[in-house]
Amino acid sequence: MVAPEEEILRRLQERDSERSARRAHAATTMGELARRHAELAGRLTDLERELGAALTAAGEVIDVPELAQITDVPVDHLTRWRDQAAKPGRGKRKRPSAPKNDTPGTGTQAATAPRATRPAAPAVRAPESVVGGVAVGAASS
Repeated sequence: MVAPEEEILRRLQERDSERSARRAHAATTMGELARRHAELAGRLTDLERELGAALTAAGEVIDVPELAQITDVPVDHLTRWRDQAAKPGRGKRKRPSAPKNDTPGTGTQAATAPRATRPAAPAVRAPESVVGGVAVGAASS
């Protein structure tokens, strides 16, 4: 026996509400984890900046290899933190105002000039020769 229409609609609604609840839970979990990740990444960036500043300041009294040996912090970590502190802050890169290459086709004078004023390359034909009464020439392209 087939379920009546009202029962089919009730079952569908029940399944849809369960799925919606699971989807909502998954979305809120991911949103919270992403927010925590962004917060921790910001704190880590600040901490690395502090490490770099401290390494730069300590450079007058202790060098990186000796500091690595004493602290058991790998030299490459110390060097990276120090070097990042020395770099200027990165901003947005600006696009150049004019294209670097002058290839015809986009905004160049050659692309917008009328066809009559453009210099035309002369057509060069290969000389033909006659072999056995048949003219033989270069293949045209």
